[in-house]
Amino acid sequence: MKVLVADDEERVCALICALIDWEGLGLSLVGTAFDGISALEAIKEKRPDLVITDIRMPGLDGLQLIQSAKEVDDHIQFIIISGHRQFDYAQSAIKFGVAEYLLKPIKQIELNQTLLRMKETFVRLQEQQAQSKAIQNQVQQDRNHLKKTSFASFLVSQDTQMLLPWYEQGSSLQIGMVGIQGSARTQVSLVIAKKIEQVFSDSVQGPTVCCLHGDVYLLWMHPGHGESPAAAGNQILVDLLKTQTQIFGELRCTLALGIEVRQLADLVLSYRSAKQVLANRLVNGHGNLYQAKAVEEENSAPYVRRIDEAFKQCCAQNSDEIGSVCHALLEEIDRAKEPMHTVLNAFKLSIEHAAEFIKMHAQLEIKTEEHVAEVDQAPTYEDLKKQFCTSMQQLFTLYRQSRESSIAKPIRIAQEYLAQHYQDELLSLEGVSEIVHLNSSYFSALFKKSVGQGFAEYVLDLRIKKAKELLSETNLGIAQIALQVGYHDPKHFTKIFKKTCQIKPIEYRKLYG
Repeated sequence: MKVLVADDEERVCALICALIDWEGLGLSLVGTAFDGISALEAIKEKRPDLVITDIRMPGLDGLQLIQSAKEVDDHIQFIIISGHRQFDYAQSAIKFGVAEYLLKPIKQIELNQTLLRMKETFVRLQEQQAQSKAIQNQVQQDRNHLKKTSFASFLVSQDTQMLLPWYEQGSSLQIGMVGIQGSARTQVSLVIAKKIEQVFSDSVQGPTVCCLHGDVYLLWMHPGHGESPAAAGNQILVDLLKTQTQIFGELRCTLALGIEVRQLADLVLSYRSAKQVLANRLVNGHGNLYQAKAVEEENSAPYVRRIDEAFKQCCAQNSDEIGSVCHALLEEIDRAKEPMHTVLNAFKLSIEHAAEFIKMHAQLEIKTEEHVAEVDQAPTYEDLKKQFCTSMQQLFTLYRQSRESSIAKPIRIAQEYLAQHYQDELLSLEGVSEIVHLNSSYFSALFKKSVGQGFAEYVLDLRIKKAKELLSETNLGIAQIALQVGYHDPKHFTKIFKKTCQIKPIEYRKLYG
């Protein structure tokens, strides 16, 4: 507890300082003053917790000093030292919040007991203030967390009602975003978000900061008058991002500010305009500030429809023409000089639709967000076009491979079944078609296309191959061998064998047995 002693008599100041048990009471002397003006200057400079002052001093008397000191710091405590003649003065001082007074001559025990009470009061006040501050901090942290959660919900749902509890009628709202490209962007975005919060921690009009999909989003809400806090702080943000770019090396950061709006329902327009203007980094470079002037019209729908149709047609016809279609469309977009946000949005939506088509028709689990992110992370317009064509080709290849795999599966099942049941005389195309759950006509055509020979021919080959093996490696009779390879009539077996191998079974055994 810091103590200042003020008395117009130096010897009285010295006496007071000598009588106090500084160490025992946990007090420290920060200064002495011999008139009211010097005492007030010392209070302003030293910021004591307790002032021991005479009630009569030149310059400023004790009452004037107390009044002026309370204006500097309302928490300063005072002990008034008074002679009997100024007792009424001391009573007036109590009205200013002075809790203790001492009469001259000063007694050491009385002085130290008074100081002990003051110290206990000081400690109690310190604890109360610390507790109050902790509660205030916790309340503010909870409030900030709830506001950030509401902002995150808005970013995902585009529902402005999520932010209604934080909106005051007539406020101005604005969304900004830090577009981040580079490795580990999700982790880096968290670091940058923390830095932004620290930079604006002392500002009542600092932004609410939220991370989503590797980018950092900013929300300003402020009274609808004066300079926009986003405009006031944009250079600070640009400088901060340049520093982070230097720290993280290959990182590319771009700041985009959406339009300022006055209605909560219009906040989606600020969000949309920020996303639109961010796309300009593809042609104008990264590390800059892009400020939206308005929400531009979105013309991506016709391009998306054409790409969707072309992709479905290529899949239906198993035609590897998707690359040519994409390149032709890119040439058309370049001729039309479409805005970057239109091009980027068309590419991302087309990839999402192609992925959904594959999920639905090929029963494949596609990580759509990864394909979209690869396009979104293109550093330049030329890179964007290349990545879009690559992604569409990859998706088409996945679809084709899946379809080929789905065709191969029933053929594989059929071949495994035939290998185990070729000796069944009642084995038929229709029976195997049912096993693989396919129409017999479709299965017959599919089998021939996949295996290279018809069903009956394939079964015959299996049976003749096994018959040759039994003829050359066993002493079984022809009738027994015929039975084991699916023929109950030995004569019929012999006829089939000779037609296929140009030699009778018995002659084959003589040659190879």
